[in-house]
Amino acid sequence: MKLHQQYLLLHSQLGEALEHTITLADLAVILDCTHRNTLTIVKKMASLGWIHWHAQRGRGRRSTLSLLAPADQIATEYMMKAMNRLELQEAADQVRAFSNSMSMQHVLNQWLLGYSGHHTEAGTNNEQIDTLRLPVRQQLHALDPLYINLLAESFVTSHVYDGLVQRDERGHILPCLAHTWDVSDDRHTWIFHLRKGVYFHNGSPFTASNVVYSFERLLSTERRTLYREVMKQIHSVEVLNPLTVRFCLKRPQELFLSFLTTSRAVIVARNLDTDQANIPTDPTQSMLKPVGTGPFKVTVWDQNLCRLEAYAAYFQGRALIDRVDILQIPWGTPLDELDSDQKPASIENVESPFFHLVHNPTKTTGTAWTQASSGVTVTKLLTCNTQKTGPLNDPAVRAYLQQSIHLAQQKGTPNRSQHHEYKHENNPTSQESPFYDEPIALHLATIPQYRPDAERLALILEGSGFHCTIHTGNMEQFKGDWRLESDLILFSLIQDRDVELRRYDLFSTISEHLESSSQEQVQHRLQSIAASPHTSERKQALFDIEEFLIREHLMFILSQKPVETAYLPSVRGMSFNSQGWVNLRHIWFPSEKL
Repeated sequence: MKLHQQYLLLHSQLGEALEHTITLADLAVILDCTHRNTLTIVKKMASLGWIHWHAQRGRGRRSTLSLLAPADQIATEYMMKAMNRLELQEAADQVRAFSNSMSMQHVLNQWLLGYSGHHTEAGTNNEQIDTLRLPVRQQLHALDPLYINLLAESFVTSHVYDGLVQRDERGHILPCLAHTWDVSDDRHTWIFHLRKGVYFHNGSPFTASNVVYSFERLLSTERRTLYREVMKQIHSVEVLNPLTVRFCLKRPQELFLSFLTTSRAVIVARNLDTDQANIPTDPTQSMLKPVGTGPFKVTVWDQNLCRLEAYAAYFQGRALIDRVDILQIPWGTPLDELDSDQKPASIENVESPFFHLVHNPTKTTGTAWTQASSGVTVTKLLTCNTQKTGPLNDPAVRAYLQQSIHLAQQKGTPNRSQHHEYKHENNPTSQESPFYDEPIALHLATIPQYRPDAERLALILEGSGFHCTIHTGNMEQFKGDWRLESDLILFSLIQDRDVELRRYDLFSTISEHLESSSQEQVQHRLQSIAASPHTSERKQALFDIEEFLIREHLMFILSQKPVETAYLPSVRGMSFNSQGWVNLRHIWFPSEKL
């Protein structure tokens, strides 16, 4: 690979001209090599057809060097070699250096299609190992359910851990680590009866003490975890016997069972070497290799690769595929360069961190893609922070803000080149706005992934007399009080099959942004949802909250997109779990066509 670097160095130093007059001594200076090593490098490059070297001997006579290979071709070869050696940062450096090269982007996309997907490898005993490679654009920072923030992390943990119960594709709650459960008449006490013969990936048996440990970790953390309003209703968790555990709630919470199906409520192996009182607060000190009871165990995890291998002793049946390699790809993977017969119809970049294709790359030509809905919708939302003293405390300003966004959604989002014309044609200030003197200053908070959305929104609002200053913070900052320093908060809601729970958690979070009167109304309805055993009543109450927030111009829906997965017919066993992830346990690839 060093030879590739040396060629790229020559190309960068000598410029775009194809032919150069130069001495071997000059080349030695550029390559920082001895005269002898430089001659060896030149001969190797010439033998590969990268250069043509016409040597001239004698003092003062200059040789001719012709650079035959395009720099982006050599950079692409270098990138692919780095990828095969899992030296992904080096690969990313080459992509960034030549990111404007269309030919490199085309080769990169074609190569990535072939590198990802299903592959068969030989094991140590020459056995056949079926491997699925999935590139991921997000770095996996944590695989401990206490610390996960990203979709990619949730995807991995959903295959490594199990909960007491699980939700199927149709949304029904089914047994998992608990084979059945009982609930008291007053809905305060829940008793779960655990399966026998279940083992963690490290070989330790699953018992009620693991359940207690897992939930005590959740209850003792100061982190603002997802679904924390439901979790806060747990008063105690206790062992009744090795296969029975009892939860006591502070008050009835009808979404409690739904909460137990989520990635936050999975069961982790108890670390017998760690004092329970000293649970780490730093994600970097959480489990390096997570240990669960799920269908896959983590065997490799570093900054480049997370390898999942089928857990042979899984109590619900071994996965059909042997290995899943999840590779962190530190660059984007646009699909624009795919050939028309390889591109799935109407596929777009979505919130999923994945190169969202499951395919057999050896059989792509002329084969029709199938698109399947994962049952997940991503909704981008903007909410007003009326707890903060500012212009949004005025309902008229909020109404005007909503009108401006609605008008822009109807006419399309402007870009910078057409901004002046857009501002002139679409600015309703002169006739409809009660504000004339100067722009209305607003602070908008979001996460880095949504900064482009925030910039587009700021451009829209600038045309209507607002001036938005954008602040971005990481997920830990965003979950804390940092976002409450801004007037507007832009984020997304992932709506999976746990619709009630997701919306309940959303409205609980939004209520933290509201002034006391609105907050009281929302929280009163949330309490009625928690107490109602009837699905229809809970659904209506959630609808009423949404209608209230929209009517009072406290929440704006910016966009809604379904998440779809495209795959080829050669993929068998396609199904989705309740969170919309492809269920890797059921996927398999036939070796031959009938």
